[in-house]
Amino acid sequence: MSTNPFSRTLFGMAAALFVLCPAAADNTDSSAKAKSELSPRQQQHIRSAFAKLSSPGERKMAMKWSDAKKVAETMCRPAALNYFQKQYTGADRVFLGTGESGSLKLEGNRQLTGTGQVREGNNWHYFTFDCQLNPATGYAVSFTAHITKTESYIRQSL
Repeated sequence: MSTNPFSRTLFGMAAALFVLCPAAADNTDSSAKAKSELSPRQQQHIRSAFAKLSSPGERKMAMKWSDAKKVAETMCRPAALNYFQKQYTGADRVFLGTGESGSLKLEGNRQLTGTGQVREGNNWHYFTFDCQLNPATGYAVSFTAHITKTESYIRQSL
């Protein structure tokens, strides 16, 4: 049985966030505890994406994320990867947000801004971004980023 690449990526990111940044899975934004500003179509898109996760524990943890993190993972991250693959042929990983309060800011149901990182070969590029959303479709309609820092690394063999 083949696994869904979205599920593997989302699971890996969820596991990393769970281990490295437990606060990222919590609603740290007090306004996020209020009624969601996301449109019904956006909420449906998130539920559909999370339904593809392989275990109930993964789904439960993902549903506890703030609306900003849910939008980042299900709507903006795919747009971000597409954006960076056009700029860097070796871009293969994108992370939006850092787990710290304020690294993702959802403005209504039309815009997500924040910070992130993209891996391209032996480089990690840090960036600020703007992701425009369409509440009627539940998808990101544009993604733009500004690189703020680049770090190079070389993997050491074990």
